[in-house]
Amino acid sequence: MILQEGNLQFNFQGAIGGFKFDEQIQDKPTYHGLSHCMKAVDFIVEMEDHYLFVEVKDFSKRTNKHNDEEKKIIDALRFKFRDTLLYRFAEEKLDKPVRYYCLIELDNAQVLYIMKELKRLLPEHGPEERWHRPLAEKCIVMNTRAWNTLLPQYPISDIISRDSDLSST
Repeated sequence: MILQEGNLQFNFQGAIGGFKFDEQIQDKPTYHGLSHCMKAVDFIVEMEDHYLFVEVKDFSKRTNKHNDEEKKIIDALRFKFRDTLLYRFAEEKLDKPVRYYCLIELDNAQVLYIMKELKRLLPEHGPEERWHRPLAEKCIVMNTRAWNTLLPQYPISDIISRDSDLSST
């Protein structure tokens, strides 16, 4: 299954289904209609034994790389996950574990810091006597290089550079 976000193409091999969850076109069947009050991840992909919630952010051209910006990024990622989880709960579509993958074009140190903070704010486990399952089975923040290394089964390619390569031959 191929999904596209901006200039990036994701190949979710072996997916049962998937769609752009933050769809903005009202006529599309995947338009959730609550963007005025709820955040949404970019994609939801159904695999045989889990769901992938995928968020894509390109901050590579940012000039302001201070801690205030990192806090905004972390908050955005946190609310996108929680609101999407709540929306899917209301749809009764959380019958499998969820893995949250965030693709962020920042340097490795910033990506690691953001992942550490996001995991702190989206705890995998609550009180053992009350929580019967985690919010997310996995929560990973990575840049494209790390994604293609850690998740080779779901390769990302840059559509523009691939098209540019084709036009030069």
